[in-house]
Amino acid sequence: MSDRTAVGRSQAASASPLISVVAGAALLIAVLWPLGELVSSAAITQVDREVIQQSVEIRVPLLNSLMHFLTFLGGTLFVTLALGGAAVLVFLVERQKRWPVFLAWTIVGSVGLDNLIKMLVDRPRPDFHRLTDVTGSAFPSGHSSAAAALFLALAFLLTRRMNGGRAWVWGVAALLACLVAVSRVYLGAHWPTDVIGGLVLGGCWTGVMAKATAAWPSREGGEGPEG
Repeated sequence: MSDRTAVGRSQAASASPLISVVAGAALLIAVLWPLGELVSSAAITQVDREVIQQSVEIRVPLLNSLMHFLTFLGGTLFVTLALGGAAVLVFLVERQKRWPVFLAWTIVGSVGLDNLIKMLVDRPRPDFHRLTDVTGSAFPSGHSSAAAALFLALAFLLTRRMNGGRAWVWGVAALLACLVAVSRVYLGAHWPTDVIGGLVLGGCWTGVMAKATAAWPSREGGEGPEG
């Protein structure tokens, strides 16, 4: 094989994951933007409103405190600390930069896409029975997308080398993300359809980044793409 052919194949292998990331981001925007416009309709918003009203009726101080804690798990402080700790740990274990980079870009991409779609849809937040301070537009839920991205990315890294118990890890990760989403509705910060959109965004983006990172040609230790 000539040097020119080898270089060409290397460049193609490097470009393929990048194309997948760009295509994945474009597809998520193409799906979630019109979906956000759809759920902003008066009919769906009325259904959302009734769900929030039902959550108000079951509020008690202990449950309020639990929901504030759960919403903290999708907030900037916790996500940043968890991301930093996980990035250091995975680098010490794997000795590859690709996985800390995977964690970072999964969260950064999720936040970036969330903000972009929020700007495009510009859905007003619920304006009643709110138990937490909020800013910005409603759809999709940033806490829900960040929680889904974080916990599912951690589950992906944990289960890469596992032979058994994978379902439990994925189940716990999905449950935590869903609990964060529920807390946002309970606290009156988001409509129910906002958190569904956030979970879809965070989950799908994590899948895109996991696939692209595993396929990225490694220059560390002479390893190639992972399956």
